Amino acid sequence: MRRAGGRLRNKSQTLRGLIVLLIAAFAFYEFYCVGEVIWYGHHPVTTSAYIESESERLGRVDYRPVPLNRISTSMIQAAVAAEDFDFAKHHGIDWDATYQAFISNVLEGESAPGGSTISQQTVKNLFLSHEKSYFRKGQEIFLTLVMETTWSKGRIIETYLNIAEFGEGIFGVEAAARHYYQKSAALLNPWESAWLAAILTNPKYYEKRGTTPWLAKRISIIMKTVKNYEIRRLNNRLP
Repeated sequence: MRRAGGRLRNKSQTLRGLIVLLIAAFAFYEFYCVGEVIWYGHHPVTTSAYIESESERLGRVDYRPVPLNRISTSMIQAAVAAEDFDFAKHHGIDWDATYQAFISNVLEGESAPGGSTISQQTVKNLFLSHEKSYFRKGQEIFLTLVMETTWSKGRIIETYLNIAEFGEGIFGVEAAARHYYQKSAALLNPWESAWLAAILTNPKYYEKRGTTPWLAKRISIIMKTVKNYEIRRLNNRLP
């Protein structure tokens, strides 16, 4: 009995040791991720986790990062109108949309989008994988809050537009503008900007299919949103 009790104690101690080790490893990893978020708030973004994975899959990608002042105002406004109307106001998370997605996905068993803001999409593309899991979503929310605390809104939208996917191997608005319109991102007009913002929902599909009736309707909505609402004054609120 003593030997059995000793073995049980040893197993219990080993298990506790493993749990402590896993917690320590997780804490170190999260600390490292927080450090990366803070670092990139003040240093050039030369690639992203998603760009790296696509580059490995395709062999090459077209990625041409540019500063915010070399992206047309109409493109910035169109992206916000299409992806995150309250971008300039919120603190990174649309909690209502996140809650509704959780209710639909978990409690009702239905598939629903996660209500990701531009800030969340930036974190996901820059640092994380695109796998769908609650752990990954939790990381995304946590790192988004860190980003919103340490980055300016201007830095976030600049990074978002530079690493967003606009087609097969096409990353960033500069590469997209040159691929679709043979011009720089600084020269995009309102319609071109709305088209690029509209295809963000499924860029690889629309690169091949072009302007479908659904996409044309979405472009119209984006342009009306920019024209009729305070997104027109967005640039004045981007530090």
